[in-house]
Amino acid sequence: MIQTMIKRVSFYAILFLTVAFVFRVYSAQSEKPVVDVVIFSFDRPLQLYALLESMQQHIHGIGEQHVIYRASDADFEKGYQIVGESFPEIQLHKQGANPKADFKPLTVSATFDSPSDYIIYAVDDIVVKDLVDFSECAHALDRYNAYGLYLRLGKNLTQCYSWGSRSQVLPPLQQESDELLSWQFSQGQFDWGYPHTVDMTIYRKKDIEQDIKMMGYAAPNSFEDMWNRKARAIMAQRGLCYEQSKIVNMPLNRVQHEYSNRAMSEYTPRDLLTLFLDGKKMDIAPLKCIDNKAAHMEYSPTFITR
Repeated sequence: MIQTMIKRVSFYAILFLTVAFVFRVYSAQSEKPVVDVVIFSFDRPLQLYALLESMQQHIHGIGEQHVIYRASDADFEKGYQIVGESFPEIQLHKQGANPKADFKPLTVSATFDSPSDYIIYAVDDIVVKDLVDFSECAHALDRYNAYGLYLRLGKNLTQCYSWGSRSQVLPPLQQESDELLSWQFSQGQFDWGYPHTVDMTIYRKKDIEQDIKMMGYAAPNSFEDMWNRKARAIMAQRGLCYEQSKIVNMPLNRVQHEYSNRAMSEYTPRDLLTLFLDGKKMDIAPLKCIDNKAAHMEYSPTFITR
C-alpha cells in the first residue's frame, strides 16, 4: 500500500516537472525579444521630443529606453524635464559637472544593466519615418547571421552627407526576404562601409560588449570614432537593411565641439529651446516615408503646438 502511494507520488512529481520544463521551453521560444535603446542628447530637448514621438508612433518591440543627456543651464534642463514628463517610459540620465568622465560609465550601465540581448544607439537629431518592429529585427540578425541591422540604410541612400554629399555606389546587395537586404561591409562605400554607428543600428550586446567596455571615449562622437577603429576585425561580416531606410538624421545645428561635423545653422540651440519652452514641437508628419537620398538631410521644419 505504502509502496503504491510512493510510486503514485513519484509519477505525479515527474509529470509535474516534465510539464513545467516543456512550458518553460515553449515560453522561451515563443517570447518575442525586445531591443533596448540608448539615446545621446546635448542641449536639444526639442529634437529629442521629435525622436521620441516618432519612435512612439512607428516602433514596436522596444525594451528599456535610456536618454543620457547634457544641459548647459537651467533653461535647457527645464526642457529635458518637459520631455521626461511627456514620455514617462524613458529613463533620463543627466551628466554631471564633468561629462567627459561620466559619459562612458553611463553608457556602459545603460547598455548592459538590462536583461535584453539587443541594443540600439541613437542621437537626438533622428526622426523615425516608417514602421519597424524591433522584435523582427532581432530575429533577423540571428536568422541571416548578420552583425547589425541598419535602419538608416536602404536603396535610397545614394549620397553621403558627411563627405560633402558625395555620390556613394550601392554595394552588391543580396535579397534575404521581401523587405531585407544584406551586404558585406568590405564591399561598402562611405556609409555602407561604416559598421559602427550611433544612428539606430540593432546589435547583439554580446557581439559588442568587449569594445564598449574596453574603449576610451568621452562623448558620442569619440565613442563612434573609437568604435570604428575596431571595425577592421568585422569587415568580412554582413549587415542587414530594409529596402528603404527607416530613419533620417536632420542636422539642424551643431552642439558638440569634439568634431567639426556638418550641420545647418538656420536655428541655434537656444532658438529651438525658446520654441520648445513656448509650447511648440517639430511637425514630424511631413517626414513620414520621406525619400531621403542621404542618411543626413538638410530640412527646414515647421513647428506646431505640442
